[in-house]
Amino acid sequence: AVVSTQSTGANESLPQEILVLHLVNGKDYFISISGYLVPTGFGRPIVELVRLREPIRKQNILVDIEQAEEEKTDLNKPPLLNIPKELWRIMDYLLHYALEEEDLFLTGGSNMDIGAVRDAIDTNEPIRVSSVHSVAEALILFLNSFSEPVIPYEHYPICLEHCTHFTNSRRILKSINVAHRNVFKYVCAFLRELLEHSEVNKSDAKTLSQIFGEVLLKPYLPEIAAKSTFKKRSLFVYQFLVNDYDE
Repeated sequence: AVVSTQSTGANESLPQEILVLHLVNGKDYFISISGYLVPTGFGRPIVELVRLREPIRKQNILVDIEQAEEEKTDLNKPPLLNIPKELWRIMDYLLHYALEEEDLFLTGGSNMDIGAVRDAIDTNEPIRVSSVHSVAEALILFLNSFSEPVIPYEHYPICLEHCTHFTNSRRILKSINVAHRNVFKYVCAFLRELLEHSEVNKSDAKTLSQIFGEVLLKPYLPEIAAKSTFKKRSLFVYQFLVNDYDE
């Protein structure tokens, strides 16, 4: 079995377990189950990923992550990358192969393909899938996996408060950590490019803002993400899809 994890050790062994298969009116069968942990970029903090130049499963990953942990606390030291390379690879694939695809982010992908995308970005191998919809779903899962959302928790309330005021929203975005801000800007730029091909792919800003509003802005406690905030999260993202944004 292969289990995705934030563990820093490549191929770290899991304890063995024994599965007991009991047959009615028969004997018991004892089956040994084992696996290993596979390091992945999914679930890691943005501020850590932008300081890792090499793929997450490189041999020296433990040293690289320890160094990233030390550097991410130094806000005066610029990150090595503008955005996580894993995010760039997924969106670059979509820019090349999915701009004219209908129902992108509305049609689900296959679990096997999504796993292949994860493995590809973790090892720097080519992305090979049977459907671009799997890559699109992998993008949503990747953005949703960050331990701290793209819009950090502390900025969530004020973003909702000014969700209909673009000037204020731009000002708020400038106050966000540069790594998180770059990810938000890059995702919105990608979505605007997708909308440029809306006559072919049938995409629209309202639908895209609803989909990405849920993953880019999240409250600290999931239970307070009521329906009343769904529209505000969508509106915040919507502003950056229908207006040009450049610092």
